[in-house]
Order: sequence, then structure tokens, then C-alpha cells
Amino acid sequence: MDDPEFRELAMKCIFAVAVALVFAIPLFFIFKNKITYNPSTVIQDVRKEKTFIIYVTEDKCKNCKVLKQELEDNNINYRVLNKSREKDYNSIISELGLNKSKLIVPALIYINKGNAESFIVDIKSKEEINEFLSNYE
Repeated sequence: MDDPEFRELAMKCIFAVAVALVFAIPLFFIFKNKITYNPSTVIQDVRKEKTFIIYVTEDKCKNCKVLKQELEDNNINYRVLNKSREKDYNSIISELGLNKSKLIVPALIYINKGNAESFIVDIKSKEEINEFLSNYE
């Protein structure tokens, strides 16, 4: 078993397996993610042409808790779109036909049968929330 040719062949086989694994493992995860990708619930409901409110928030938002509480208090059918956490945020905003630079959180977007009809941004008071919601209840 001290044959130098055998050792060289064994080392080449080990090297070939290592190289194959280096390429195979990332490819596996890429294909797995492509196959198992699920769009966000916001996009799913837009594509199903549902009517609802999108509550746009982000992690550092100070006024967002008041908005969320107001939505819950009024039993509003809403979906959360977190600007900080949603990996498809830009594509969702684009699909809705909105300009992301004008969408300042907290924001509400009224979706009617899959189309963004109106929105309100940079909400600072309960009165603004209630006035916007009163148009769509």
C-alpha cells in the first residue's frame, strides 16, 4: 500500500470530490431557492385581485405602532409590508405602480381588486388615519 502511484491516484480522487462539492453545494441551494420561492402575501393577494389595506412600516419607525393599533381597533383588513424586512419590497412597490421614493413610512395603501387606488404617507396622527380609512370602509 506504499505504492506512490496509488497515493497520487487517491489524492487526485479526493481533490476531484472536493472540487465537485465546492460547486455542487451552492448550486443545490440556488435551485432549491428558485423552486421553493413563495412571493409575499401582499403580492399573492394583489395578484388574486383582493381588496385590502397595505400597512407599510419599517423597524425604526416611531409612529408605526399608533397606526397598527388604530388599524386593529377599527378591525381593518390589512397586510403588513415591512420596508426593513421584506426582501421583495422594491418589486412589490414597483408592481403596485408606486414610486418608492415618495412612500414615506408609516403609510397606508388602499388596494381595490388588486390595484393601488390611493395611499397616504408619513402619517402623524389618528385623525389622518381615520380620515383615510373612512373613505374605504
